Amino acid sequence: MMDLTKMKPGIHKSKGGLIRSFVTVENGMIKDITISGDFFLFPEEAIFKVLEQLKGAPVSREEIQRNIEETYLRENIQSPGTSPADFTESIMKALEG
Repeated sequence: MMDLTKMKPGIHKSKGGLIRSFVTVENGMIKDITISGDFFLFPEEAIFKVLEQLKGAPVSREEIQRNIEETYLRENIQSPGTSPADFTESIMKALEG
């Protein structure tokens, strides 16, 4: 169980729904990340693939977005009204606190 008290939320509203990100950083890398909200991703396990790929990623908008975009392509992810840029925005808001 992650200690959410040490994590700052990043909230971003996309056309497809609200995206909440909680991120912990260690040595400039994403150590832990949780994303929730009322958006839809297909296949259903897609969000876990995205989170898996972000762990250990450098804390930079470009790296995070590239990482999410590559995961979308590799896993053939569909997210009506929500794009990799929307997830990136939510994560950056969490990082910037």
